[in-house]
Amino acid sequence: MEVDKIIEEENTFNIFKIEFYWYEDDHEETFLGKGVEREEFEKDLKEARDFAQSLRGKEVSKGEYLGKGYITECLPEYYEQIVWFLKEKKGYTICYFDNDTYYRIDDSPSKEDKDIGLTKFEETINHTEL
Repeated sequence: MEVDKIIEEENTFNIFKIEFYWYEDDHEETFLGKGVEREEFEKDLKEARDFAQSLRGKEVSKGEYLGKGYITECLPEYYEQIVWFLKEKKGYTICYFDNDTYYRIDDSPSKEDKDIGLTKFEETINHTEL
């Protein structure tokens, strides 16, 4: 059975990355997952942006939206509201990606062995003060 056919038969869960860059290297990125196509995600993202923009200058009090008690007026605050909207109102799931670890499936781990092998790869950083 071909992998493409298996994927078509199953429900697809797509992952989308959103991010922002702000002063002094302030950066955040979020992976959001849901079983929707790109076009629907883009529509939802625009709706979330419009929602965040509608909060400009409004105090967000406890129990409303994120309930942080601030006036929404800068990019990191808009970003938090967009992520909140997509998660709470549109049903997206926040996903975490471990870029330092991956797993390889191998059909012949050794010449004598006929089992399917699993190998874990981890990228590590070692530092020593000089």
